[in-house]
Amino acid sequence: MFSKVALLGLLVLQWTGTTTTNAFVAPSTGGVRTSTSLSATDRLEEGDPVLLVGPGFQQLVLAKHLARAGFKPIVVASQTKLDSFFKNFLKTGDNDDHDGDEDIEGIHKQIRDDSTIGMPEVGDPYFGELKGVVFCAEEAVLPPDFVARVLDFTDQGQSAWADGAPARTICCLPVSNKVIKEKAASWIPIFNMDRKTDDNWAKFEQSFKEHPSFSQSGGNASIVRFGSLLGGSTDGPPVLRDYGLDEGIYKMTLEQYRDMRERAFDRYKLAAQVLEGNTINPRPADQDSREKDALSKLPGPVREMFCILGEYPEIDRTNRHTLASGLVQVLQQPAEVGVCGKELTILSKAASEIPTAEEWTGMFEAPSKAAWPDPYKFEPEKFGLSLEES
Repeated sequence: MFSKVALLGLLVLQWTGTTTTNAFVAPSTGGVRTSTSLSATDRLEEGDPVLLVGPGFQQLVLAKHLARAGFKPIVVASQTKLDSFFKNFLKTGDNDDHDGDEDIEGIHKQIRDDSTIGMPEVGDPYFGELKGVVFCAEEAVLPPDFVARVLDFTDQGQSAWADGAPARTICCLPVSNKVIKEKAASWIPIFNMDRKTDDNWAKFEQSFKEHPSFSQSGGNASIVRFGSLLGGSTDGPPVLRDYGLDEGIYKMTLEQYRDMRERAFDRYKLAAQVLEGNTINPRPADQDSREKDALSKLPGPVREMFCILGEYPEIDRTNRHTLASGLVQVLQQPAEVGVCGKELTILSKAASEIPTAEEWTGMFEAPSKAAWPDPYKFEPEKFGLSLEES
């Protein structure tokens, strides 16, 4: 963790409407630049340091995916959040209450040691070496001025970025037209402030779109939209052991049903849909009636399997692993590739495999909504399902 953060001019944000303090501490820039000189490079490569501005589970899942891909993720959050993250969800093995086998390869410890409560200053690790940034808070806790404070940051007249500006910038935002109003894991009725949340997201989005890195021709910034976020741990195919957070993230609410859905997403909803712009994949009006009719004679357990087989699409929900995998690939793509340059949406669909790099590239080049399956063509035997009632 960076050892020094300037005390003069610190901005400490305590965002109202949440039960915990979500703070980002940034040194004074000594005068933010009014324009951004676009980087000479247009994508990230292995070994590049990437700033992840959070907080949230998505930030941590993305950090693990980036580390596994050979990048150097730098998690930015309040000290309180960082302490909780590395005690409970990215266990480092060197705390008294850890078993010691949570971090055999030292990835969690490296992510912890590189984490910070603010931008690095002159003399700090990674100052002048930063190559990319992802704004990846799950909730609307980032104020609009953080866009310029991060992207235009200087200390003692020097830029924190290797090329004077990020080679690749991504802003993660929720889709704006959700059909299913999924509550966040931290939602508590008495503190619910939906209107303020929507307003906070809108202001942050406007600030990002107005920044030269996004608004100017030839800019290298992108918006990646996500649906309601679920999953992100290890209760799924074996590969998730490399990418997932501690299973404690499944138990962050009092709703046992929510915990089961989080696990189900990690088991069965790892495939992706890439859509152009800010959109969802609405369910056809007759889909429910067709499924009810076509599947009515099948055994109950077989009927229940229909929506987790054959790339069955999600309307407006996204697995955290799926989003993280996509973000790793977007960072490595130049802005000219398909929808990567401006705005895209990543949603999940049913499969127990994370998309490959080649599959992501194909989806970026030809984005489309996943097709809703015809229930009359459902053949359970192809998926090894028995039609006999147990």
